[in-house]
Amino acid sequence: MDIRKLQKIKGGSFTISLPKDWVEERQLERGEQMAVSEEEDGSLRIYPVSAPLKKNYQVTLRLEDFPSLRELEYWVGTYYIQGSKRINIVSQQMIPAEQKKRLKLLRNGLPGVEVAEEEAHRLSFQVLIDPTAFALEEMIQKTSLFSLRLQQDAVKSVVEQDFKLAREVMERSKEALRHYRMTIRQVALSSLDRAIAKEIGVKNCQECVTFALIARDLNRLVHHSSSIAGHLLDLKRREIDPTILEATAEISQVTYRMQRTAVQAFLQRDVRRAIEVMEQMDQVREKEQRLLTRVMKTIKDRDSAVTLSMIARDLRRIAGYSVAIADDAMNRVLTPASSSQGSTI
Repeated sequence: MDIRKLQKIKGGSFTISLPKDWVEERQLERGEQMAVSEEEDGSLRIYPVSAPLKKNYQVTLRLEDFPSLRELEYWVGTYYIQGSKRINIVSQQMIPAEQKKRLKLLRNGLPGVEVAEEEAHRLSFQVLIDPTAFALEEMIQKTSLFSLRLQQDAVKSVVEQDFKLAREVMERSKEALRHYRMTIRQVALSSLDRAIAKEIGVKNCQECVTFALIARDLNRLVHHSSSIAGHLLDLKRREIDPTILEATAEISQVTYRMQRTAVQAFLQRDVRRAIEVMEQMDQVREKEQRLLTRVMKTIKDRDSAVTLSMIARDLRRIAGYSVAIADDAMNRVLTPASSSQGSTI
């Protein structure tokens, strides 16, 4: 840390000198206009008006450093999530065509990624999307609606024994993973660049944490809805007591409301709604227990009984992650400075 003294000049104004190396690196001249903005923590941000600071997050990976292509794919995906704008893959030898073809498939799971440069010994990915165009609250709202619809269709496929719909639910859930990666990327960029954070509605580092948490919890909700559809495919076509299907739909209705209310609590900073969600968890546990008891008494086929029990478990876990989202809402609202933020308490 470079410590500098605050100087008072005629007229009552105050000045502080800028580091010489910083000025020369940016090729600034005397008389340059400088923008000064106050951050949430009271610190000041200073940058040239004519050339605002632009961070270029770029990484280069050497193919020879990875024992398998699978490991390299994990690295590329992680660097994307962590905010890299350009990812270069280089090799001392010519990169085999089959390996390049496989690496290019990564674009399917990473929104906004395209091949920027390709040579015999090099493959470069560029992220073309503008991060400031996607507000985080809007992304959370979109993911929540996606998750709610997926749960509805997953349970509908079970109740109506609709195997075609179950397969469609499992296929649709893959899109949620792409959206999750992009959301976490937005969170990462917010923590790295305050200008981006302000543009997409993140007030401070503490909010970065809560946005990361809710993105993770929403992703788990999607996973369990997809799992419900997968369990139906395991059941194949077997006769199921209608009362069991009705009880399953009844639990789903409660967990659906919990999920919807929890996200509303997060977006609206509403503590009362968050607590309302938490208080419904015991109700879900009771309904699950009654359903499991009914399954064990009426379903003679052991495999079917286990599969139906796993569907009930997934619904209970959806309720559990809804409670986690309610907890995310509480953590977003109840900060040391929350008494002056006009929260809904």
